[in-house]
Amino acid sequence: MCNIKANQNNKKSFFKCTSGSIVLSLAIMLPAMFLCMVVSIDHTQTMRNRARVSEATNEASLAIVALNNKNVDQSAIEQNRKMALNYINYFINHKISDDFIEGIDATIDVEYEKNKRVYSIVYKQKFDSLISGKEDGKADESNQSILVSNKTESYGNTKKFNRIETVDIAFISDFSGSATCLYNDYNCNRYSQQNGNAGKERLHYMKTAIANIINKFKQYPEYKFALVPYDIGVPVQNKTKNLAGGESYSCSIMYKLKSPYDVVDYNFWANKNIAYQKWSKLKENGIIQDYLKYDYLGNFEDTVYYNLDYFYYRYYSQILGPALGLHTNEALVDKGLCRLQNSTESLNNGTAKYACDLKDPDDYPLNKKNKSIIKSQYAKIVEQYDHMFSDAHPNVHYSFANTETVDVQGTINTLFSGMKTNIITFNRPISPTVADFSPFQGMCQSPLYNNGIMNEEIINMQSSFERFAEAAKNLKSFKLSPRLIPFSDDIEHNSKILDYIKKANWRPGGGTDTITALLRTVPVIAKSNAARNKIMIIITDGKDDTGADLLRDQFLENGVCQAITSGLTSSDNKEKGYIDEVASNAVIHYVKLSPKAANLKTDDEYKKVYGKWFTNCMKGNKQYLHEAQDYQTLYDALTRIIQTETGKFINKSESE
Repeated sequence: MCNIKANQNNKKSFFKCTSGSIVLSLAIMLPAMFLCMVVSIDHTQTMRNRARVSEATNEASLAIVALNNKNVDQSAIEQNRKMALNYINYFINHKISDDFIEGIDATIDVEYEKNKRVYSIVYKQKFDSLISGKEDGKADESNQSILVSNKTESYGNTKKFNRIETVDIAFISDFSGSATCLYNDYNCNRYSQQNGNAGKERLHYMKTAIANIINKFKQYPEYKFALVPYDIGVPVQNKTKNLAGGESYSCSIMYKLKSPYDVVDYNFWANKNIAYQKWSKLKENGIIQDYLKYDYLGNFEDTVYYNLDYFYYRYYSQILGPALGLHTNEALVDKGLCRLQNSTESLNNGTAKYACDLKDPDDYPLNKKNKSIIKSQYAKIVEQYDHMFSDAHPNVHYSFANTETVDVQGTINTLFSGMKTNIITFNRPISPTVADFSPFQGMCQSPLYNNGIMNEEIINMQSSFERFAEAAKNLKSFKLSPRLIPFSDDIEHNSKILDYIKKANWRPGGGTDTITALLRTVPVIAKSNAARNKIMIIITDGKDDTGADLLRDQFLENGVCQAITSGLTSSDNKEKGYIDEVASNAVIHYVKLSPKAANLKTDDEYKKVYGKWFTNCMKGNKQYLHEAQDYQTLYDALTRIIQTETGKFINKSESE
């Protein structure tokens, strides 16, 4: 103890005088402070481990409900258990095997309540405290441990309930010619007329599976379905009849085109003849250097106008007239369809002998307004026709929307903001696929095959007159099928679409252009008001056409799938009126119909089968890719997709 008097005399400080007391106090307090700190760290670590396990079991329950095997037998129970174990091992430091490593002290179980359709993961793991002295993952059993569980009544409710939510499901269905192949034919990838094999085509089991899926869910008003059939383009319904009295239809795509192709009136040109053979010969002879710059009207005005007029008349005389029982020019005139305008048929007149402008004068090619369109756009159509059908552009397919004309990044950037302006729809002439009546003959052919306007026999006919006669027989009774059926608020919508699919006698045809179909689905699903889930399911059996595959890959490489799904879940798009409702979830699934369907496992196997759909669209996520080889595997895949995407986490009170 300090001598107070001496301290006063020496004027020592109080703190120096009492320094021994402080040191003694600290010596007593430090062990307690250290113990508190260790306990706090240990508690924090335990809470962190609890959170990791809870997150693992949440993810596991999502995966298990996707399997949805309902614990039907021991094999299903083990399958669920292994799935949960894989997820938990990903999140914890000490991996546990199927037989549980000695010293880890863990148990795992997957429960399924049949009446409530509820899955839950029950997992217990002993986490040793930091002061237990564990070494190399071995616990010191003489010390206390904390048992962590995610069972419902404790930390981490991970129940997963497969319950119905509002959901839009769009079937993007391949109606190209290869869908007519027998489903067990390994080598077929083209249009095939199956005489005596009705009901055995790939199309048949696709149709049956879609119909049965809709039938399964039609009782629930929360589910809405749409059908987006495609070949090269998507057939859409017109409100008008064709001039013979049957139905008519249009072909629709959605792209932002490059200049100068973005100013073309595609509906006007859809049923016009552009005398391409004349121009191709002039280019071969070096007279035309550049299709876009050549002065067609200045050099060959009579040729341009005559071909437009004559082939317009020829459609009336060879297809429309016979469909109405009018087999002569005089009969066409008597019925008010055409009129005589020249005494002779001569190219030098610049017009045909008969002008068929009385029934549809606005569409007649040589009226004053349309001559203005011809003058400004003729070169562009000649150039586009050359893209589609000449051998000068081997990487282009039979659509005017191709690698030469489409602005890929511009289309992606304006998927929602430019939706209205980017949709291009034109009236499709109902005729065999010849250049006489349309420069866009390769697009939206499937309804022609379905109505007998096109088939294998017609393709093999030697004379165009024979083909036209066959087409005339079916013009009056033409029914548009397949066709786009969008979502609807009609309470009977699901029943109506199901009835349509069941009654349809589909005979597909034409090429395959899948990216066009996916893009055209965007406005369909964006303008539906189901806010919870939006599911786009591509169902295809064949390869995209050469050229279409290159355009597809350009879109996939530039993130079109991510642009679609993020756009559908964007509140900004909702505020700007681009979409009707903000989806909480939007996904794209790809189902490949293949007689060679195999149990794919590795990334390399998926890359080989799915290409950039796997690497770029799905970002390597295998759960969005499916193979089906027959009706049952397709039906199971579609069921699994819908049930996976419509489950959600629920609170304990919701499952009681």
